[in-house]
Amino acid sequence: MTPPVPITLVLPDGQMIGRVRLYERQQLDSGLWMYRVGAPLWQTALGGDVEPVEYETWVTSAELRPIPGVDMSAVPTIRRASPPPPARWAWVLARREAGSAVMVHAAGCRLAAGHGREVGTEAALDALARPGAVACTGCDAAEVLVPILEHGQDQGSVPAGDGYV
Repeated sequence: MTPPVPITLVLPDGQMIGRVRLYERQQLDSGLWMYRVGAPLWQTALGGDVEPVEYETWVTSAELRPIPGVDMSAVPTIRRASPPPPARWAWVLARREAGSAVMVHAAGCRLAAGHGREVGTEAALDALARPGAVACTGCDAAEVLVPILEHGQDQGSVPAGDGYV
């Protein structure tokens, strides 16, 4: 176990407790850093004696002041994982037969392998809205895109830039 690092704790009323123990720091999903510290206190023991204890709590950096000359690099640090990149759907527009309408496939669909061109969701929806176009039922295309088109026809179109498509 890594020994704690001394740091100064600032209480809500501005008083400072010098040399509390900093045990670890952890980044929350919100990006906020929290610090687990232990502050020395006294408590009354059974029989009326007074004994030292340590009170542990989590605080933000606003409640801490580094002590000059103390190396903070040894403090165990838990960083939040980087968020996954946003999901991006890719679709393939392929002609069903020479001169006929388009069939839309999910990228990676075995039925479209090597045929057609890859497009984004908006272009795939535009292609499906044309007469004769169909969505492949052998991949996610029909399950994902057709309900979006049906919703748009029932409710009116979604303005561009609203993040829905």
